Amino acid sequence: MVIMKYKLLLLFIAFITFGCNSEIVKNNHSESRKSDNKFYNKRIAQENFIEGSILETKGLFNEAIEQYLGALNYDPQPGIYYTLAKDYFRLNKLSSALNYIQKAVKGDNNNTEYLMLQATVYSASHLEDSSVSVYRKIIAIDSTNITALYGLGQLNEAKRPIEAISYYNKIIKYVGPEWDVLVKIAEINERMGNVNETIKTVENLIKLNPSNLQLQKLLIESYIKTKDCDKAIAMINESLVSFPDDLNLIEFKGKALVMQGKWKDASIEYMRLVKDKNISFETKLKVGTSFFLESDKDTNNLEIAKLIFLQLNHDSLDWQVNASLGEIELKKKNDSAAVEYFKKSTQIAEWNAQVWIRLGGTLFDSRRYKEAIQFMSKASEKFPNEFAINLIYGLSLSTENEHIKAKDALQRALNLNPDDLTALSAMGYTLNQLKEDDAALVSLHKALSIDPNNLQVLSIMGLIYETRKEYQISDSLYARALKVDTTNILIMNNFAYSLAERGIRLEEALSMSQKSIDKEPKNASYLDTFGWIYFKLGDYNKARINVEEAAKMEDKNATILDHLGDVYLKLGNKSKAKEYWEKAFEADSSKTEIKMKIQKGEL
Repeated sequence: MVIMKYKLLLLFIAFITFGCNSEIVKNNHSESRKSDNKFYNKRIAQENFIEGSILETKGLFNEAIEQYLGALNYDPQPGIYYTLAKDYFRLNKLSSALNYIQKAVKGDNNNTEYLMLQATVYSASHLEDSSVSVYRKIIAIDSTNITALYGLGQLNEAKRPIEAISYYNKIIKYVGPEWDVLVKIAEINERMGNVNETIKTVENLIKLNPSNLQLQKLLIESYIKTKDCDKAIAMINESLVSFPDDLNLIEFKGKALVMQGKWKDASIEYMRLVKDKNISFETKLKVGTSFFLESDKDTNNLEIAKLIFLQLNHDSLDWQVNASLGEIELKKKNDSAAVEYFKKSTQIAEWNAQVWIRLGGTLFDSRRYKEAIQFMSKASEKFPNEFAINLIYGLSLSTENEHIKAKDALQRALNLNPDDLTALSAMGYTLNQLKEDDAALVSLHKALSIDPNNLQVLSIMGLIYETRKEYQISDSLYARALKVDTTNILIMNNFAYSLAERGIRLEEALSMSQKSIDKEPKNASYLDTFGWIYFKLGDYNKARINVEEAAKMEDKNATILDHLGDVYLKLGNKSKAKEYWEKAFEADSSKTEIKMKIQKGEL
């Protein structure tokens, strides 16, 4: 407003000065051309400038520019260049604005008003470095120029935040605690993680505006970050007087109490949120979820999360709440409780594939394979193109020896994700169980190309090549697996059994088998291998002790029973030998070699 009054005053003076003679000029010099008379040229320039100024006050900037250009033709003064630049800038014609302001500055390079416009045009043209250079020139002329300091602060915020803060601090030094400047300092420090500096700045801001809730929250959050929980809680309680239902304040209080280890008090604060009918369900869900996510850092958060979700489950029937409770129970290793919550989730949200996946995965990990098959069968009908569902279904079927169905489910999974290592490995195992070893090896070789050190793949391939009597390959696979993991007792047991079957490297086989027994002394398969190696070594009493122990654990295992029959035969007890061979043949009538031993009464 002051600038406008000043401009109008200039116009008024100009009219008084030149008004009486303007008509004479027009009559005597009607031609529109530049004269050699300097006084005449200045008068014409003044007339055009005044006319431009009048048009400018009406917002007619294009018309004003025409007049200023006319004035410039008669009297190329820096002030006219500056005015042209200003109007072009108003019209967002940055190229023209930059052209004329550069000429203005060239004519008067210490005029800070000209330099300020030049810096502004540079900045608007995204020529930040040039703008910074001009602002620095202004500061060199006038170190207290607040506008230039502020401009330098803004331009340096992104790339040179510390330098930006130094300029803002100079402004504070010259003009005192200016609100906008303090906000800038606080924002930069917050972004840089300078929490203590943020606290100092925000404390000054609050002195200027003590009722500003956003500032209060920023200061509270900063106190919490520096673990100054006493100050945080004091300010929260003060703020809650004016804003008793503010969600963030209650959350902050709960968080500060948690940091102090006051879990009971913290849970009371959070339960206030959960029980408040005015707070949306989504917000309550968010609170519970935030505690669950924080439980990795502190397990006490898990209990608070559970309390919150139990309250939500009491107030509403929502699949997300049940799914969250399921995840909480999983973290607490309560798999049975987790399964029940996931079941409820699938009942409420049958359309949600993810809850079916969590249910199936939990059942599988809990070795509840039959239940996993039951639920994943339904899920695969609902979501035939969901990879994880088909995979879990296939794995569960394979574990329960339903290999024909497993093959179909795993093939659907591989159609959806052909390079999944788990699916390829499972398919290889399943095909092996179906005696489709050529196809099994195709899947397993692909799996091995993805992960050359995968123990499960190496183990299955070793078994297949061993069955095919390609011992050089099987031995190399077992050896390779043991290089990957020298303590893997499953690989050691399988390799030891393979060597024992061939009657070679028996001492080495016995050493590996002993390590397996040491780790799992109640494993029937490992005991059978251990005993069988002693059988091959001719120590039939030790063979009997171990194989007999294995048979007590798995009395329907045809291989173990067959071995025990062989051991008794070597011990001279033909009747016992025949008894165990008959049990073995009853357990697996496909083993024709056992039938031959029964008929002959010998090996």
